Amino acid sequence: MNIEVRYHSRSGNTKKVADAIAKAAGVQAKDCSIAIKETVDLLFLGGSVYAFGLDDNTKNYINDLNTEYVKSVALFGTSAIVKTGNQEMAKLLRDKGITVMQRNFHCYGGFTVLHRGHPNAEDLKQAAAFALAALDELK
Repeated sequence: MNIEVRYHSRSGNTKKVADAIAKAAGVQAKDCSIAIKETVDLLFLGGSVYAFGLDDNTKNYINDLNTEYVKSVALFGTSAIVKTGNQEMAKLLRDKGITVMQRNFHCYGGFTVLHRGHPNAEDLKQAAAFALAALDELK
């Protein structure tokens, strides 16, 4: 089974979650600037909410995804306030005809005084558990 992890992170919060997911999946997390160039059974895709919307880098990555290479996607993300990033990513992916797993993961990310210290060790433990559950679901 070919697994990939891609993410976009401005502050490092989503990168921390991506790294926890990748470690659990036995792969390396890579920034969204690195395209998928071969068939992937499961893509873990992470984005962040900035100013109440999904970051443009993540939107552009989804728009550029080659639908012939990506069989299914499991979404994850971080935010300080709203939890809409996964929903927005799911819509963009489904509009392209890419299967999005029902299972997804979100945790708070620290921003100024909000949610300092997040994602924390417990958040990262839950991210790893999410990854293992998503992989088990594909079997």
